[in-house]
Amino acid sequence: MNIRPARAADAEQVAAIYNHGIDERQATFETRARRPAEIEGWLEEGRPFLVATEDDHTTVLGFARVSPYSVRQAYAGVAEHAVYVAPDARGRGVGVQLLNALATASEQAGYYKLTSRVFTTNTASLALHRKAGFTEVGIQRRHGRLDGDWKDTMLVERLLGDAARQ
Repeated sequence: MNIRPARAADAEQVAAIYNHGIDERQATFETRARRPAEIEGWLEEGRPFLVATEDDHTTVLGFARVSPYSVRQAYAGVAEHAVYVAPDARGRGVGVQLLNALATASEQAGYYKLTSRVFTTNTASLALHRKAGFTEVGIQRRHGRLDGDWKDTMLVERLLGDAARQ
């Protein structure tokens, strides 16, 4: 397995992986499938966005990316993150390698914290985040509705750089 920055040629496979995550209803409040052109837009943002590939460097096994946490300047060093692994690649360590590589890339890009909300019912993602050094900060009750049902989320975070060393 290789981890590298995502490129436009990956957009179709990344969209398929993300859309599968949407369909599973365990990883995101999003319900609308994404098109490859939207994934290419993520690349244009210039933030850390990585893919894990098979040794052929073209078959995408999963992806991890950061997005803004807040527009407020006080939080410029904090990033939301997402990680998704293709169904047939799960259980192979893809997710933990992606999260660790994303942490390194994010620190190099000037971020001091990665954070996300994980559905409390998504035990696999919670275990993955623990394995990758994330701390569970607390449960956000009824954080949003998915298909009309309330979902609780676990707030997770990983400190980077100086913030992690103090």
